[in-house]
Amino acid sequence: MGKSVSDLIGTDVKVYADGSVTGTLKNVSGFTEFNSADVNEQSGHYFPLRLTQAGTKMTLKTNGVAKPGKENMDFDPDILFRVTDKNTTFTIEVDGNEVVTLNFKKATFA
Repeated sequence: MGKSVSDLIGTDVKVYADGSVTGTLKNVSGFTEFNSADVNEQSGHYFPLRLTQAGTKMTLKTNGVAKPGKENMDFDPDILFRVTDKNTTFTIEVDGNEVVTLNFKKATFA
């Protein structure tokens, strides 16, 4: 991934059952590994997540919409999101079932 979890988030980060994320998301720059094709996505706040369940296919939605290439993908428990602001939400679906919708309203953007 090019960055360690501690480069991206603080030790105070917690995810609650309702999908609320609290704690510090660090401001990162020069993160070319996130999206080498788009310089605009190489800086900002990122949120790493490891799913504890298994599956075969997954869909990732940003603010309720799956971007091209983010639907019915091969399952990978390690996910990295770029969080643009406190109103951003990410919904993770595994094998057609919603696992969680993350929200960042209570997170600190450092």
